[in-house]
Amino acid sequence: MKLENLIKLSARASLTDLEWAAGIPGTVGGAVYGNAQAFDIKMSDIIKSVEVLDTETLNPVRDKSLNGVKIKNLLKKQCQFLAKESIFKKNKNLIILSVLLKLKKGNKERIQKEIKEHLNFRKQRHPLNFPSAGSVFVNKTGRLTSSYLIEKAGLKGTKVGGAKVSEKHAGFIVNTGKAKAKDVLDLIKIIKQKVKSKFGITLKEEIQIIK
Repeated sequence: MKLENLIKLSARASLTDLEWAAGIPGTVGGAVYGNAQAFDIKMSDIIKSVEVLDTETLNPVRDKSLNGVKIKNLLKKQCQFLAKESIFKKNKNLIILSVLLKLKKGNKERIQKEIKEHLNFRKQRHPLNFPSAGSVFVNKTGRLTSSYLIEKAGLKGTKVGGAKVSEKHAGFIVNTGKAKAKDVLDLIKIIKQKVKSKFGITLKEEIQIIK
């Protein structure tokens, strides 16, 4: 299920605590996998448990119809959630099947108003007019966010091929038209080097790089 559809369903049911995620692309499973975060609120704040398929238990000879495959129910503490981290990032054999969330009853009008406010915030602050993979680096809470560090390192507008550090939000690398994967990876390297040199801080990628 897409995260945006879950937010709409919860709003219609007058359930609160998902408003912060309005405008975040992707699926519910993806939000659990990466412990999505915005406005100092994390996906793990509302998770009770996660049902997973452990593919390490799959025997291709014995389990042609998935009989005998081990399905686990992991409690929140077993998911090892940290900032943009989870056990699912470390153990690729765990496939998320479903998640049990704990939401509260709220005022429908107030919920819908907050959703609109978050969507407007993203439209005003994020470079939605360019293709991108979203926020590139993990953000820590407080003033020293990755976008703040990148901006203060003078990197806004820096380009490698068709990839560019957004001038609207330094936490985004946008595709100006013909960016290649190598352009993005080279630009990430430059960003990390300059931020490390200026602030002594090593940025950590939030995006998943598959080689």
